[in-house]
Amino acid sequence: MRHERCEMRQEIARVIALFILCANSFTDVRCHEISLFLTAAGGIAGITIWCMGSGQEIPLPASIIPGMCFLLFSFLSRGAMGAGDGIVLIALAGCLPVTDLVITAFCGMFLASVYAGFMLLSGSGGRRSFAFVPFLLGGYVLYLMI
Repeated sequence: MRHERCEMRQEIARVIALFILCANSFTDVRCHEISLFLTAAGGIAGITIWCMGSGQEIPLPASIIPGMCFLLFSFLSRGAMGAGDGIVLIALAGCLPVTDLVITAFCGMFLASVYAGFMLLSGSGGRRSFAFVPFLLGGYVLYLMI
């Protein structure tokens, strides 16, 4: 019974993570920004799900590291990579364990690099920017399929 509750909690956390990524993918593509309200609400909901009825620790302390690395890179690159991407990863830290987040981030970076390569080869490259959160969504879906 306890194992079933744990699995159900993990599935709900995955749905919340998908919600965060889908909502922010839409706003990132359309407005080049993320919704702080939806991101924070999703992160708080994820943390709440992890805390409810489980004897396990919250995955937040280790899971926050990928998002902090993205924020640091955003700061060091003077905004070349948006801080919103790091904020989304930090919100996902409330929903997902660190291994899921790292794999999602690497899959997202791989998909974004393939897209950037196609842009470069097609001649539309240069200093053109694009939304990264949809690639995180693609990376997460790719991870779930694997």
